[in-house]
Amino acid sequence: MKPPLTAFLLLIFCQLGAQDAPDWNPTPTPSSGTIVAQILVDGLWAPPGAMLAAFDTNGNCAGVNTLFSEAGATYTTLTIYGDDATTPEDEGINGVESFSLKLYLPATGMILDWFGPDGGQQLSGWSNTNGAPMPGYNDPQAFLAFHLTSFPPTTCASDLDGDDQVGVADLLSLLGDFGLSCQDLNN
Repeated sequence: MKPPLTAFLLLIFCQLGAQDAPDWNPTPTPSSGTIVAQILVDGLWAPPGAMLAAFDTNGNCAGVNTLFSEAGATYTTLTIYGDDATTPEDEGINGVESFSLKLYLPATGMILDWFGPDGGQQLSGWSNTNGAPMPGYNDPQAFLAFHLTSFPPTTCASDLDGDDQVGVADLLSLLGDFGLSCQDLNN
């Protein structure tokens, strides 16, 4: 009986943390450049199906892509749109503007911010390559690493006691919320 209970609890924890996919809707424009890279989360391959998005300094989504897996590695080919100078709206990146990246993990509902080695969140070097890979972002062997524990720390929805770990105390608290006790588990 314990394996089904374990599977049930894992399913509940995934559902507690899960949320709808973010509403990241970039506006395609005549100018664009592409990032080609492998994506890691805490040193492991990001899950295929996760979503990577780029944002300009005003918070506008300038590109979004679903990650895919090839030969065991997880990749992105993220097209980032430029601002269309013929419209008054700010649709994307302009030639000198920096941008940031966010990674949405659908199984947990977490959104991770990319942080560089210096702790900064901004990337530079966007250029209009008419959709081709951008210089500096065109190496399929390069990594973009995201971290569950980043600057500032993120919190897990299943960490009910706030100790930055999902452990036995969290499970017991969850079971208590469902009206179960340790005695119920032994029967």
